[in-house]
Amino acid sequence: MVFIKSLVKTIEANEFEIQNREIPVLNKGEVLIKVDYCGVCGSDLHAANHDPGYEFVPKPIVLGHEISGTITKVKSDNDENLLNKRVVITPGIVCGQCEACKNGDINICENISATGLHFDGGMSEFIKAKREQVIPIPDELSLDIAALTEPLSVSIHAVCQLGEQIRGKDVLVQGCGIIGMCTAIVAKNFGANVTLSGLKRDLNTRLKKAQIFDLNIHINDENSYNQMFDYVFECSGSSPAFENSIGQIKKGGAAVLVALYKNQMILSPNILVRREIDILGSYASNIKDFEHALSLLLKQQKAFRQLIKLYPLEDGANAFLEANNQEVLKPVLQI
Repeated sequence: MVFIKSLVKTIEANEFEIQNREIPVLNKGEVLIKVDYCGVCGSDLHAANHDPGYEFVPKPIVLGHEISGTITKVKSDNDENLLNKRVVITPGIVCGQCEACKNGDINICENISATGLHFDGGMSEFIKAKREQVIPIPDELSLDIAALTEPLSVSIHAVCQLGEQIRGKDVLVQGCGIIGMCTAIVAKNFGANVTLSGLKRDLNTRLKKAQIFDLNIHINDENSYNQMFDYVFECSGSSPAFENSIGQIKKGGAAVLVALYKNQMILSPNILVRREIDILGSYASNIKDFEHALSLLLKQQKAFRQLIKLYPLEDGANAFLEANNQEVLKPVLQI
């Protein structure tokens, strides 16, 4: 019997242990991946904190779905061509039968389950995945940067809700966590005039990274906006922040909600109607978003590397702590 080292979230909120667990046993259509890097996602933070909406997450569990690594074993002879391939994975296990799946919208599969949330994930030396989840990465792309593929794909999916119509337009991205930062980067790559907003406490930490990508910034708690925006991407998860942003959207504009929210919000439908403001939702990503993300990461590896901070697997609890304290933009476990 072979054992592997894993970072396990225990039955207690925000408690972690390094444990030896049995190496995953492959079933038909699965591959075994040696994990090199695994990012800490916002959903991991919510699950670790036992936040509302994450009651479905089993305890204990190995969290993590933002992985990069190498395939070391396959179950089927038909998959032998995947051996030694460097890969990332799409986190969702989908049914392939519902209307969304048939339309290619696997991110909103009616029967989706998520790696690292419904079952053990990638904060471990090895993980198994379905063959369909695996996406090879370019040879020139470093594995540490490849761990950003999934969060970047989420931002690409969000920006593509509006697509080329944002070119030359004024865009506000609310929230300077990794999804907000990536959304601002992607919107700028689409040709928008982008402002990324955060709080004063973010100025010397997360917002400081905005200068790498030549993004405009705004400090929410210092002064009010002196301009209106064509489009707003709400990535902060703050209900009051979204409520306030409606007044900053030009007539005929739109807001895209990318974050998930703990609290309810109050919106005046009259404002939306009279100003013809659209509200769109954007959830997770699909295969084409992953492919777009890999292409963008490859072009700007040096810049994207400055967004991450590496932690040994044994220091995983500290990675979660610093992420919760918003001291780091993107913690990534090096395994």
